[in-house]
Amino acid sequence: MFEKILVPLDGSENAFAALRAAFDIAKHYDSKIIAVSVANDQSYTQYGAVFGDDIMQHMKDQAGVALKQTTGEAEDAGVAIETHFEVGIPKQSIAESLPERFGTTLTVIGKSGAHGLNRAIMGSTTAYVVRKSTSPVLVISQSV
Repeated sequence: MFEKILVPLDGSENAFAALRAAFDIAKHYDSKIIAVSVANDQSYTQYGAVFGDDIMQHMKDQAGVALKQTTGEAEDAGVAIETHFEVGIPKQSIAESLPERFGTTLTVIGKSGAHGLNRAIMGSTTAYVVRKSTSPVLVISQSV
């Protein structure tokens, strides 16, 4: 039923709660986890200065740490996993292009991510994914 499970990771506790839930689902259905960190490719401007390559490298480094941790946790849990670093608009990538590209049949996502302004409600990326996803979506709160 759920052969490949997409789990977007941004380093937040909610994302890792979603990952742990995906591990349980993967064990039950003998699924593979596709863990992806998506860096926003929009330009970053602050006080008239444009930051590009430095910020992108920083995001890639941060993603590398999270994805390496994810690989170790998957191995400990006995779950097959692929990890990817992508550049794009996170909410559109998670909802539309990544499920198609990787052939995922379920997306497991945290209710809000590292950049959520109000963690009491569903984050804007998660809300977009719920509305627009091309595959079923399971939203996990941090309390899992």
